[in-house]
Amino acid sequence: MKVAVVAALAMSQTGVAARKFWTSKPADPGNVLMTGFTIGNGRQGDESALYGGTADYGSYEALANLTVSIEGVTKYSKYKRTLDLETALHSAEFTADGATFSTVQFCSFPDQVCVYHVSSNKPLPRITFGLVDNYRTNPPSTVKCSSSGIWLSGRTVANDGEGLIGMKIDAQARALPSAGLKATCNSNGQTVLSTRSAKSATIVVASGTEYDATKGNAAHDYSFRGADPYPGVVKTISAVSKKSYNTILDSHVKDHGEWFNKFTLDLPDPHNSADVDTMDLIANYSTEKGDPFIENLLIEYGQYMFIASSRPGSLPPNLQGSWAPDGNPAWSSDYHIDVNVQMNHWHVEKMGLGGLTDPLWDFMTYTWVPRGTETANLWYNVSGWVAFTNLNIFGHTAQENDATWSNVAHDIAWMMAHVWDRYDYGRDKKWYASVGYPLMKGVASFWVDMMVPDEYFNDGTLVANPCNSPEHGPTTFGCAQFQQVVWELFDHIIKDWDASGDPDTAFLKRVKESYSKLDPGVHVGSWGQIQGKQWKMDIDTKNDTHRHLSHLYGFYPGYVISSVYADNKTVMDAVATSLYSRGNGTEDSNTGWEKVWRGACWGQLGVTDEAYKELKYTIDMNFAANGLSVYTTGSWPYEVTLPFQIDANFGLSANALAMLYTDLPKKWGDNSVQRVILGPAIPKEWAGGSVKGGSLRGGGTVDFSWDDEGVVNRAVVHGRRLPLVVVNKNGKVLARR
Repeated sequence: MKVAVVAALAMSQTGVAARKFWTSKPADPGNVLMTGFTIGNGRQGDESALYGGTADYGSYEALANLTVSIEGVTKYSKYKRTLDLETALHSAEFTADGATFSTVQFCSFPDQVCVYHVSSNKPLPRITFGLVDNYRTNPPSTVKCSSSGIWLSGRTVANDGEGLIGMKIDAQARALPSAGLKATCNSNGQTVLSTRSAKSATIVVASGTEYDATKGNAAHDYSFRGADPYPGVVKTISAVSKKSYNTILDSHVKDHGEWFNKFTLDLPDPHNSADVDTMDLIANYSTEKGDPFIENLLIEYGQYMFIASSRPGSLPPNLQGSWAPDGNPAWSSDYHIDVNVQMNHWHVEKMGLGGLTDPLWDFMTYTWVPRGTETANLWYNVSGWVAFTNLNIFGHTAQENDATWSNVAHDIAWMMAHVWDRYDYGRDKKWYASVGYPLMKGVASFWVDMMVPDEYFNDGTLVANPCNSPEHGPTTFGCAQFQQVVWELFDHIIKDWDASGDPDTAFLKRVKESYSKLDPGVHVGSWGQIQGKQWKMDIDTKNDTHRHLSHLYGFYPGYVISSVYADNKTVMDAVATSLYSRGNGTEDSNTGWEKVWRGACWGQLGVTDEAYKELKYTIDMNFAANGLSVYTTGSWPYEVTLPFQIDANFGLSANALAMLYTDLPKKWGDNSVQRVILGPAIPKEWAGGSVKGGSLRGGGTVDFSWDDEGVVNRAVVHGRRLPLVVVNKNGKVLARR
């Protein structure tokens, strides 16, 4: 039996049913990413993000594998493995040699360990476990076995001739003390548990690296090198070894449940799918038939996976979340901020998980701002800070590729929308003044300096020049997404100035002056579209099926179109025209993330059939049988294939949330009562469903349910102080505050 320690993909070689993945088939150790189920505790998966390499950029890596062998188990029957989303427990049951075995695996955030527990209705045979590092050979890691367990120590990259580059890693695996268990070492450096009369055994794993984001500044020579991880690993595993398995288990379940139970979606199960092998259901899922059970499960999987990959002290989820079970993942499993990191967080606030976003703010503060400030000065000779599409954890903020791929300095302004969302939902003025606003001020300072008068049309507006629509040339000026995200950033700064605590009124004056002249990037073109790449020249191509919807940022996930122009039929029609023109996300790359972005736009637009079709199409086309979003071949017959990319897992949740309710910001100066629309695009297939705990801008939550036609007919608001009106898609008022 094997459990990846850092990647934390629960697999096996040998609550509410709607919230469980289960299958009667073991995972394939040769294809973990498409057959294993994910477990994690944020820090265990992320603090051990191991970057290094001769190119000085590095790659996310798994630390090691925990291998567990149960002596004599060669044939088994009645096999079943389950991932329970409500408890974050992966379990497996099987029968072998007349005995029934049960294993449970989880990664505990409170105790900072991953746990493997095995039990049987008969005394256990001998159990052998080890730590295996197949990812580093230069130099290879050292593995030692002693009476206190197995110790693995190594370095990500050899330092020979290149200075101190590699990061030190440490991990320890240990069996919890238990009557009837005796631990010895074999010649392979593994621990052998002689169980005598014991019917259960528990193995815990702790790990760490010397990576320290707070050391990524000039004062520390941008080393990102902190304390030796060894003492911390010893302290962690020593502390947990004094606890019983049940104590560790209960603490983990309670901690996870406090987050997972903040939001609940209940959809019907018309096909009794809960009783069918989940992997078979997903493998056989089709856009034409759909299945509300699977849709419900995968929507909440995005909720579960964020809890498992974003915890205090960790890094934020990267391109693969924190699940990259090898040493060379696609795109280094880094951070792309031209949509991917953003999509990882689109669903977070509505699902009540905003309190888990500290890793993102820390990541920005410690790894983006120091080097990004230098980049702004060296690259543009302006104030503030900037970064481009591809980011690692060592302060890489420079433009990596040519303009088409990397001249997207507005991406940082886009990221500030998430900073402001945290304040808009949480209303924590102390956090905003000390963490959120300083990040936003730095980016706003950059863009106040960067915007220039439009000397082509001489219309008195300010535009970005030069600019590129992400991954979509040519280089031009006034790109729609640049204008939209910067307009929203300035709007945020002005709107919540009083909460910032900033005495710098001269800065506010400059922002207001720029804001008043800034073109918002919302223009309708000659064929009724929202103009994109070169909006003032109106040269967009009809039926351009490019994967990005950059020109529609202001509609979703932004608000300069969807909120500010909500009553402008011409603009709203142009959004629909652009969406139809862009296609369903097949022709260009055939990825899941491009489909769910389209689905979220359709949902917010209130076009139920299109929104639901995109959601179903994403599952059908881009989800592996284990529920992870992967790529798909570009031509018929379509087949799912690696790499795994987590953004569509999170984006699917956002797609559904856009169908379930709309809660948009208002621009500065709009003092109207906040208006929330429930059920703008709920399909009939979700008949009689409900939501509990949908978080609201301005604070509070809403519970609501709908009839067999998908029309919301009941709503209850909790914990709301600011004025609010809640309506359904027909305009019927359901609640007021």
